[in-house]
Amino acid sequence: MENHSSEVNKESDKRRKWNWIGHTLRKEARATEKAALDWNPQGYRRRGRPKRMWRKTIEDEIRSTRRSWNKVKGIAGDRNAWKLFMDSLCSTRSERI
Repeated sequence: MENHSSEVNKESDKRRKWNWIGHTLRKEARATEKAALDWNPQGYRRRGRPKRMWRKTIEDEIRSTRRSWNKVKGIAGDRNAWKLFMDSLCSTRSERI
């Protein structure tokens, strides 16, 4: 029972993350948060910091759908296409069967 609730929480967190990404990608070009999604910091990470950045986890999830970051940015402009993309990305195994 506990595993199921943690899986549901992970899926809802993932859906909320992708909702925010879609919302941010639809903002105007000069929006700071939109620029932050494409920002690539240079240099080293300090001790105690995770080696994987949030952006890398996003790219891994995108690769699981066989798309590129630029393609996803294009999909975000069309809300209906974005909802279909999110459904394919955030579907649980029980929904696919």
